Amino acid sequence: MKTKKAFTLIELLVVIAIIALLLSVLLPALKKAKQQAQTLVCKSNLKQWGIVFNMYVQDHDQKFQEGYVSINDPTGTNIKSNWWMRAAVDYYGNVDEIRYCPTATKVEKLRGGGDGPGVGKIPFMAWGHIGVWGAQEGDLDQGLDHGSYGINAWLEDNQNIPKEDIMAKRYWRKMTNITNSSNVPMLTDAQWIDAWPQDTQRAPQTADQHWMDTDALGSHMGRILQNRHDKRQNVLFADSSVETVGLKKLWTFKWHKEYNTGGKWTLAGGVTSAAWPEWMRGFQDY
Repeated sequence: MKTKKAFTLIELLVVIAIIALLLSVLLPALKKAKQQAQTLVCKSNLKQWGIVFNMYVQDHDQKFQEGYVSINDPTGTNIKSNWWMRAAVDYYGNVDEIRYCPTATKVEKLRGGGDGPGVGKIPFMAWGHIGVWGAQEGDLDQGLDHGSYGINAWLEDNQNIPKEDIMAKRYWRKMTNITNSSNVPMLTDAQWIDAWPQDTQRAPQTADQHWMDTDALGSHMGRILQNRHDKRQNVLFADSSVETVGLKKLWTFKWHKEYNTGGKWTLAGGVTSAAWPEWMRGFQDY
């Protein structure tokens, strides 16, 4: 009677070593493939938002939505604000899938950055329902405002700014006012629903800085600059094109009518690598 030959300890260790070697080779490739797939889905989402915005302005005399409206409301709900997701709901059918970059689907538990189980971490974090200051994950069914993209608020037909205000003339307001539309951002990866970027505003001091942190106040670049796609992020432009761009390139786009695309944070403006926060110094300059 023949007996089955068992694996020796050496043979078993060799097999384990080979499996470990294969995993070490394959895992980075699988991770990269996953990242590429997430980037493509994110770009597809933004493409769909481009279609939504174009349909909206065509039906509204080429005007963008009003956006944020400051009202005297002690509850802080801002229910009269015509946020872009509310304004365009008839054009995208309130479909949740296109609200989120696939790298950032977990909603922050508190608007102020509170922690808790299952809560997203910056930059891989979505923002919650605008209508409640302490937006809980369970509040998502109460409103239309949740996702992980943010609008260039300089597009909006903001009626809250007096016409004589110096800021008023910076708004694009209408699609037909936009020149060089391939360089005017509409929507991008973001940790808040909107942003008013300026060419003088600096980057967050760390990659995971919350836009409400004291150190970030005054810089709307902190709302939109999100390292979700390997030192890059996705941007939808006014000509409906979508690009995956280097993070420092955000300073070269024409965010508003008076925005200086060759400002202090660009190569044209003389920026040096040492001027950037440490986490960004090795990134490509523009």
